[in-house]
Amino acid sequence: MKNKIFFCIALLFGIVSLISLPSCRKAPINGKLDAQWQIMKIEHIEEGIEWTPDRRTYIDINLHVVNLRNVTQNENPGAVITGNLNYDKDAATVTMDFPYNTEGDKLQALQSWGIYSNPVVFHIVKLDSKQLILKSSETIVTCRRY
Repeated sequence: MKNKIFFCIALLFGIVSLISLPSCRKAPINGKLDAQWQIMKIEHIEEGIEWTPDRRTYIDINLHVVNLRNVTQNENPGAVITGNLNYDKDAATVTMDFPYNTEGDKLQALQSWGIYSNPVVFHIVKLDSKQLILKSSETIVTCRRY
C-alpha cells in the first residue's frame, strides 16, 4: 500500500513537472524577426553603391530591443549599440530608435549597419527562417540568419 501511494505521488509530480517546464521559456513576440542576423550586403539606393560590410557585423533583435554589433571594430572592439525596436507586423515595418546615438560621430557610427537617420523605419521586403531584407529610404540591407 505504501509503495502504491509513493508511486502515485511520484507520477503526479512527474506530470506536473512536464506540464510546467515549457511554460518557463520566453517566447519571441516578433516571430521570425527575433534572431541574430548577419549583414551580408548593404545597398545605398541614391548613389547606387553596394558594399559588403565586415563579415562579423550583426543585428540582434529580441523582443523590443535591437543590438548592433561589429565584432571587429578597430576603435572599440566588441562594442554594442543598443536601441528600441517597434515591429508593426501588419504594415511589415520595423522602426529602430537609438536614443543615445543622435548626433555627430555617434550617428555616423550607425552607417556601418546601413542606418543613415535616427530613428529609422525599415520596410520588410523579405523575412523567412534564413533571410531578412530591410529597405529604408536610403538603403537596402540584406541579412542571413546566424
